[in-house]
Amino acid sequence: MAAAVGALVSQSVALRVGEEERIGWAQTLQAEQPVRVALQISTDPRELASAYGARRAAVTVDVTAFGPDQQGMAETTSAVLTGPEGWLEAAPGESVCAVVEPRREDGTVFLRATADPRPAPCVRENPDGERPGSRPAAHGGDGVVSPDAGGGRERLRAAFRDQADGTLGTAGELIPGLVLGDRSAQSPETDQAMKDAGLSHLSAVSGANCALLAGAVTGLLRLLRVNRTAVFAAVIATLVVFVVIVGPEPSVLRAAVMGGLGALALFGGRSRHAFTLLCLAGTAVVVAVPGLATEPALQLSVAATAGIILGARPAEAHLYRFFGHVLPGWAARWLSVTLAVTTCAHLACQPILLAMTGTVSAYAIPANMLAAPAVAPITVLGTAAAGLVLALPPVSAALVWVIQFPAAYIGLVAHVCAGLPGALRPWPEGGLGLVLAVLTVAATAALYAVLLLTERRRHAPVRRQGLSAPRRGGRLTVSGVLVAVLIASGAGGYSAVVLPAPAGQAPADWAVAFCDVGQGDMAVLRSGPERAVVVDVGPEPEPAAACLEALGIARVDAVLLTHLHADHTGGLDAAIALGAPALRHATRGEGVRGLGLPAAAGEEAGTDPPPGSRRLRTGDRESSGDVTWQVLLADEDAATENDASAQILATVQTGRGPLRVFFTGDIEQDAADAWIAGRHEDAAAPPAHAHLYSVAHHGARNGGAALPRAVDADAYVVSAGRENSYGHPHPQTLQVLAPLGAVLRTDEAGTVVVSLEAGTAGAPEHPVDDGTSPAVAQTTARLRFHALSTGPEGGGR
Repeated sequence: MAAAVGALVSQSVALRVGEEERIGWAQTLQAEQPVRVALQISTDPRELASAYGARRAAVTVDVTAFGPDQQGMAETTSAVLTGPEGWLEAAPGESVCAVVEPRREDGTVFLRATADPRPAPCVRENPDGERPGSRPAAHGGDGVVSPDAGGGRERLRAAFRDQADGTLGTAGELIPGLVLGDRSAQSPETDQAMKDAGLSHLSAVSGANCALLAGAVTGLLRLLRVNRTAVFAAVIATLVVFVVIVGPEPSVLRAAVMGGLGALALFGGRSRHAFTLLCLAGTAVVVAVPGLATEPALQLSVAATAGIILGARPAEAHLYRFFGHVLPGWAARWLSVTLAVTTCAHLACQPILLAMTGTVSAYAIPANMLAAPAVAPITVLGTAAAGLVLALPPVSAALVWVIQFPAAYIGLVAHVCAGLPGALRPWPEGGLGLVLAVLTVAATAALYAVLLLTERRRHAPVRRQGLSAPRRGGRLTVSGVLVAVLIASGAGGYSAVVLPAPAGQAPADWAVAFCDVGQGDMAVLRSGPERAVVVDVGPEPEPAAACLEALGIARVDAVLLTHLHADHTGGLDAAIALGAPALRHATRGEGVRGLGLPAAAGEEAGTDPPPGSRRLRTGDRESSGDVTWQVLLADEDAATENDASAQILATVQTGRGPLRVFFTGDIEQDAADAWIAGRHEDAAAPPAHAHLYSVAHHGARNGGAALPRAVDADAYVVSAGRENSYGHPHPQTLQVLAPLGAVLRTDEAGTVVVSLEAGTAGAPEHPVDDGTSPAVAQTTARLRFHALSTGPEGGGR
């Protein structure tokens, strides 16, 4: 049977590949050259994050025709398109024309558009009035989709969004997604919270929606004593209407096909073969549309359903035996079922999620358990409300009013769980990550095997006593020991990733650290494994060495000194001890500086340049490992050493995108204002955006407010000593920074270590609480902060 199914799928794929080569689509993908395509929008566009401020969109589309002659596709070809912000206005079902650069990667077609979409059709007419193209398209005889295709669906979705608007809390954002998979109303904050809490699948519409609808229709009709044939027809009709309203998402197609097969099995008296039905449904969908085999939505849908089918019932039985001793029967049953279903689905999906995101949602299981009671009423009543929104708006409004309460509750669960410490944890990279991933998958498979074996074991109806009774316990088999060790190892490795790193230990994926070196500045940029580029080194070698040791740095590639004041240069020996770093410094020109002498009343005396150091000059660009830096301004003619501080924009390449850090040294207000005003013709302008902004002069008032306001940063870092005699940071500076973004202080937090979250290298998000210490309570949804105790006075205060 398995061989037959494999042969069927292989034949389907082979036929598709052969047809793509015949019409030239395969050659077009291989060429990766710009081509004109006719498209139908399949899903709601979503905004992509960008490190440079430009808005980008991603949307799933169906390619219906391509090339100058608009060659029609033999069958629907799904693709993921990215393009400018104009694509954010595209609506599902809309037909558009675009010039794209196509490519195929791991079976998925990607299209990159450089311009906004144009209205269909995109076929030019010949002089005789006929359109070129030898084959009809999959969705229309003229090679393009009808402009009105999907219009009714979009009108319904728009009306339903309007109906949900203004409801309680975040219900207005979530109801369209929970019912119809329409996430366009979700704010970036709510969308990120749902992802971090492991609840984003609820707003994507999946098999659970189909199952709940089919169950509700079946239960209602059986209560009304409707015969089985009518029940079967009603279930099929409900599923068809639901797919039409929601759209042919991969997970919905899988669930609808499985629901139809399940209804047929129930009608035929073979309702217990759930896993067989899942295999049939998955095979049918992949044979019909082979491209869906590479869709993560379908993979996750099948994996979650398989996990529930194979493991939920035996897991629930074991859990009930435990909880039944400490809880009332109804509570033990509910908790056992909910925990078993949630855990089995989560474990089955985790390998796919790891491959997709490289992260683990630490609170996904409890969050889903808390949200579970609210899903059923939203799905059943919400679908009814959506179906009636155009025909009977008052009835639809009444139903929406009812479901706003459970929807707002789900939003509350998402935001609370996402705000907990370490809500989204990165999976380790490299060999360690691979070993842990293999171990986790093996342990999960072993756990399912144990559950299945315990379910299939049959106990004798009569227990034998005496000498003839079988011996129980006290006997361990080699396979049993191996399975136990495997499960324990997998659980231990998984927990090590999920649980937050304890204070005093840097997380494995750290990218930047601002060291607690007392009243001074020091930052460490990770340039590779156990390697770093250091910007300033603080006033003393001991705290600088302690910070480097805590971060596991074995070699310093380069040291950049923003200017030559002792609180930025005094710890240089600690960096030099770790190799022979390239030394760079900025300072006033010889004519105005005078070695060791102040150039202005009250200014601290400058130090001599380190031996072998090279001067940083405006426009310099250098790199070392994963770190690159650009000197935006280094004013050699400045009257003071503070104002000669190099303004450096550094970029750290991480496994999750670039992280940009802006260093200002000790530049003061007048010099910063002159730079912003463009009085330095050879200098680059201050950066429009940076992830991290190192605040000038330890937060002194003379740093001014114009420069931090000119740079859109996610977090502003103030390096200062605890209870210093200068009063740094000044309250006025903190008042300026507070509305701009998160403010982090080494005098309160100790050394602050920063990581970039997966897929978040884009525009700033609103702050969320990481919970690691009072000083890092203000953090952003895109960056993760951790406090270390490395400073001269213990840090971590």
